[in-house]
Amino acid sequence: MSLTSSYEFHCTLESPRAFVRREWQAIAAFGGGFAAIFLFAIFSVSPAYYYPRLRTDSLGYYLKGLAFVQTGSTTARSAINTNPFTYVSMPGVLRSPLMLAFSDFDSQLRAIQVSNILLVGLTAIMYAYVVSWIVPRKWHWLAIGVSFGFMLLNPEWAANVFALLADAPYAAATIAFLILATKVLCSPRPLREQRLAIAAGIILFAVAFLTRFIAPVLLVYAGVLAMGRRKSHPVSPVNLVVAATAATLIIGILLVFNWHTIVGRYLIQPLYFLLRAEKRSVMMNLLASAIPSQIIPDFQLGFAQDPLVDTYHVRFGNSVRDLVLVTTGLAISATMFFGMWRSRNRFAPEIAYVVAALPVLALMIPSTGRYLIAYEPLFWIFFYSGASVLLTPIARRMGTGPRAAVIGFALMLFTGVGVVYLRSRIAHAPGSETGKLAIGETRGYASEVSSTYGALRRFLDGLPRSRTLLIDATGRWKVISGLDYYRPDSGLVVAVRNRDVYLVVDCANQGDCYRFAAQEAQYRKRLAKYGSFSLEPVFSRATEHARARIYRISNNP
Repeated sequence: MSLTSSYEFHCTLESPRAFVRREWQAIAAFGGGFAAIFLFAIFSVSPAYYYPRLRTDSLGYYLKGLAFVQTGSTTARSAINTNPFTYVSMPGVLRSPLMLAFSDFDSQLRAIQVSNILLVGLTAIMYAYVVSWIVPRKWHWLAIGVSFGFMLLNPEWAANVFALLADAPYAAATIAFLILATKVLCSPRPLREQRLAIAAGIILFAVAFLTRFIAPVLLVYAGVLAMGRRKSHPVSPVNLVVAATAATLIIGILLVFNWHTIVGRYLIQPLYFLLRAEKRSVMMNLLASAIPSQIIPDFQLGFAQDPLVDTYHVRFGNSVRDLVLVTTGLAISATMFFGMWRSRNRFAPEIAYVVAALPVLALMIPSTGRYLIAYEPLFWIFFYSGASVLLTPIARRMGTGPRAAVIGFALMLFTGVGVVYLRSRIAHAPGSETGKLAIGETRGYASEVSSTYGALRRFLDGLPRSRTLLIDATGRWKVISGLDYYRPDSGLVVAVRNRDVYLVVDCANQGDCYRFAAQEAQYRKRLAKYGSFSLEPVFSRATEHARARIYRISNNP
């Protein structure tokens, strides 16, 4: 691995401005189509259709952003009788201006979704620019199309359009940092004359860090590129110490201000996975599913049996389809790593950056595929490099004429049709961990979910906010309707005596609704631990794909 040759290669790259100026027509065409499709998906259904998506991460970020708007602090509670929860705040803070601009949740949601289209679209352009570093210039327009197409078909990117999540902001901030670091370090101008660009880089680094605490691996990229720069731009030991001290100081400040969140929630997670996750599961999940999903969108959806057994283990099925997919996934990963090795003299910083992050991200088995989307253009580069070497003998036999172009286009078309077919057969329902439905069912499904959750909201909006407390599994109505929550505990009897307390039970998919009765029974059993209560049904709505029921809780005599 030659750091000098890699640095020299990066210094020959076309500037982002020149790339955009030259390929603006392709960007406008593909980006316009991308935006139009997502805008149609957003505005063709009621905002109530997206209510079930407001859960877990998305809800936590929203609560943080809402608290920032209302109090100027990111201290947020999921219920009035709980302590503030620890969670990263930046994904919510970034959207807080939209929460401030609109008072109604539906308008806030629409504004956030539209802004997500812009954010993901900008990220797609930056991804295409990075891929252009290895693709022949005559195919740069195709790199733009592939980038937008991949994000259109990939469910992880689609989720980042429809919901408030951290993946898109993190990907945008990190890829922008890499591009800016390349521009700064490869510039013939002294670093002291690039203060504005360096300040912008610090801001991007801070945003990335506050969005996901693995962001310091960005310094690996900048460090490797800077080491290659030393031959043509010698740096004195004093300046090296100053640079290292400044980087350490910035990270130290960010760590100090986020130490409680890091220790309370995020530091322990990798340790749990390191101790509990089966190492074979970690490697198989990474090589047979997570990495291939960054090359072929929806690859992970093709398995007949969900490989995820539990949080710490995966097990791939024995069906012919699963075996074929596992073999294909391993071949894709092998090609990617082969391309990484073959391109080591050009992409040393990129390789170091990916290798530094993989050990941590691979451990997080359920989220590895989602976390890797921030590294996708680098995986595309490595895979392209490996595949081009492996296919060279075939290309020589075919020649570089029309036959090669026709076969290449046919392969792309075949892959695209396969992915669309897969998406048409399998789609996760909003707010569902298990439920899937065919694309042909989505129109009726959307209508049922929208009507059910719309009616549920209208009922809840009619309750007095000052007296009402809710109990459910999510806490989403705190941000949708402004109603406070109470987590069942020994004080529930007093809460029921002094306030109007309601139990909300709902589901948004046929598969999940099969467990509706069991879910109700579980709630009754949980409440019985803290006293004797009667549950009076005050709202009920049921369809094939969505159900909702509300009970007024009263103390028994």
